Amino acid sequence: MDELGQRERLANLIRTRRLERGLSASKAAQAAGIDRATWSNAETGARRTAEHNYAGIERALGWQPGSIDAILAGGEPTTEPADPVILDEEIHLVRTDPQLTEEMRERIIALILERRERDKAAALEDTRRMIDLFRRG
Repeated sequence: MDELGQRERLANLIRTRRLERGLSASKAAQAAGIDRATWSNAETGARRTAEHNYAGIERALGWQPGSIDAILAGGEPTTEPADPVILDEEIHLVRTDPQLTEEMRERIIALILERRERDKAAALEDTRRMIDLFRRG
């Protein structure tokens, strides 16, 4: 895979992982100790990410040190041992299906996470309505 392909793969993995962890891009950048524009560039692959930013990005994503180098070499990131995402059965099912390509996995996971955000917002709105009903009660 050429450098552009590696950067695109890294960008996709960064975005997917950020969404898995429920972080906004701003919160992820803050956790990484980098500015929002640098995070955006890493997540879109628009520019090459400077190596001195790797440790912060890995920390924000819950990846072990060296994960970005592993990705750029064609490997996979290593997550922290107690990562709750690993315990997520739905995402685990997608990650371990041998008939899916990496691109398919990333897209399905992104759709799952988008659905969860919609469900979470709807549940919050339902709770607000219930509170309002009980207050009027």
